[in-house]
Amino acid sequence: MQASQIRSLTGAMVTYCAAARNMEQEVMFPSLLRDVPMEQNGAELGDLYDHYIRLKAIRISLESGLVPLSTQHKHPEGAAMGTADNETLFYHHFSGLLCILGQLTSESNALTNRYSDIIGTARGA
Repeated sequence: MQASQIRSLTGAMVTYCAAARNMEQEVMFPSLLRDVPMEQNGAELGDLYDHYIRLKAIRISLESGLVPLSTQHKHPEGAAMGTADNETLFYHHFSGLLCILGQLTSESNALTNRYSDIIGTARGA
């Protein structure tokens, strides 16, 4: 983990939710994001509109504590959940969650900046 990354789960969640809320406030016309490619490291990852919807849904789930019905019954570890060391599983998922929240925060900020570029507004320093 880099020194610049947030090391607390609560801090990472707050930072992501703030970035996602800022994205939602900044992006006044999400439909303008349709068919605009989302690129990362030279690879196209779909369009910005799909990412906007996904980032917004994750923020809502994170803040409300509600898991979408489509994912409630999926457990990737399956039977291993009952036999694995709980502490090891906790730290595995905790590290992964911190990493994902950092990536989601970066995506929210990048999408916000790209939208500003599309509509021709420059963000102040």
